[in-house]
Amino acid sequence: MSRCVVGAVLVLLLAGCGEDAQQEAAREEVQAHVASLGADAGYAAADAHCTKGAGVWFGRRETSSFLCAVPRERGGCDWFTVAVDRSRAEVRVRLRDRDAGCVLPA
Repeated sequence: MSRCVVGAVLVLLLAGCGEDAQQEAAREEVQAHVASLGADAGYAAADAHCTKGAGVWFGRRETSSFLCAVPRERGGCDWFTVAVDRSRAEVRVRLRDRDAGCVLPA
């Protein structure tokens, strides 16, 4: 019985790890944006990461704003906002802060 409990707890913990679909889409948008700036912009786009979509426990809610950190090749990270306007089917990516650090708020 204790193995079942431990297994269930591990499954629940692992379910909260990783990237949700909205977070993945935001990351892909910011990666495409910095790639469009060209190599001279100095971003390591492949290592970009974004805040998770809004949600409580096991449910996710539609999220319209994400904060993403994109590493610079010379060190540090710039922060970008990814704003999603579903009614207009539009996504906007904008530089928010330069050298803001690579750890995003929870």
